Amino acid sequence: MRSWLRTAALGALLVGCRASAAGDEHAGHGSPPATATAAPADAHAAHAPSGYAPATISSSAARAMGLATVKLETRSLGKSVDTVGVLALDETRTAHVHAKVRGVVEGVSVDFIGKAVRRGQPLCAIYSQSVLAAQLELIAVVKQRRQAAASKELAGVGDLGWDGIVDGARRRLMLWDVPKSQIERLERDLSPTRTFTLAAPRAGVVLARQAYVGSYVEPGTELYVISDTSHLWAVIDLRDADARHVRVGTPLKLVVEGRAEPLTSIVDFLPPTIDEGTRTLKARASIHNPSGDLRPGSFLSATFALSLEDGLVVPEDAVIRTGKRNIVFVVHGEQVMPREVELGPQVDGGFRVEAGLSEGESVAVGAQFLLDSDSRLRATSKPGGAHAGH
Repeated sequence: MRSWLRTAALGALLVGCRASAAGDEHAGHGSPPATATAAPADAHAAHAPSGYAPATISSSAARAMGLATVKLETRSLGKSVDTVGVLALDETRTAHVHAKVRGVVEGVSVDFIGKAVRRGQPLCAIYSQSVLAAQLELIAVVKQRRQAAASKELAGVGDLGWDGIVDGARRRLMLWDVPKSQIERLERDLSPTRTFTLAAPRAGVVLARQAYVGSYVEPGTELYVISDTSHLWAVIDLRDADARHVRVGTPLKLVVEGRAEPLTSIVDFLPPTIDEGTRTLKARASIHNPSGDLRPGSFLSATFALSLEDGLVVPEDAVIRTGKRNIVFVVHGEQVMPREVELGPQVDGGFRVEAGLSEGESVAVGAQFLLDSDSRLRATSKPGGAHAGH
């Protein structure tokens, strides 16, 4: 109620000031009316926006309204962007382990998720009829080569020779991920083994496991997921409006949920496409995690301190945003001129001005809604109505 009364009183004050100025224009005697300071003759002040009209407000009325001004100047611009993201596995340090043949798991060496493994460490033992048949084939050709060498008949087996035939049988086993040590023992002892060992392709931590004794496997079965969690990715959501100011190498600060100490990193990858589900750009930064305290899947908040080009800044409090237009009131002495402006990105303290204002002009940062109401009322009360601003 008090707010309504105060607004009504200030509105009445504006009407009173305007009526007083009109009366002075027709008075033959008495004090001359207050003369408004003329606005600079520039391209911006040529026309008021449609539906608005300029006003002359005395210093006493301005004080009563709480009218304050800010002088515009060009300065170095920056903005702080706060967003969210998630910790993810480093895909370049992650391995998905599959069996390349059909078979049955007959033994498991790594039997729980979270276990640390080294490169080449046995994971599980698989029986495969195809691998067993390939072992027998290798044994047969190795025996034949030995017999031929003993009788000095190495030649006469086509263009490949015995070495080529043995190498072909050996390569088949290697392509099925049979360990090299097992193949060498097979050639030496000429004795097949029922199973072959599937080894870890890299060092890391087991994050998923589907290898169980007695389970049937085929080339599409993922038995293990192993990843080096000493390096992680921070995948960060960026809106379109902010993404265009971020570059590879842009620094950022990260706060992981449940961890008080912030982390620092830089953007090392920006994808070429927008995520259709979230309508954001998924920026990526690398995080060192030697202790393993950080865990993939944790939520995080990210802060970017962006540097923009130098420009003219108008305070946020000075702008009336109507949805289609941005209106500010430029003050030159007692003359108040409504001005439509084009705004750029939001920066610390306001908006960068793309068009409509010049350096050195003063804009109103108080009583905007009273100025807006009075300017609209003046526009509709003049001949031509709301189109009098042109």
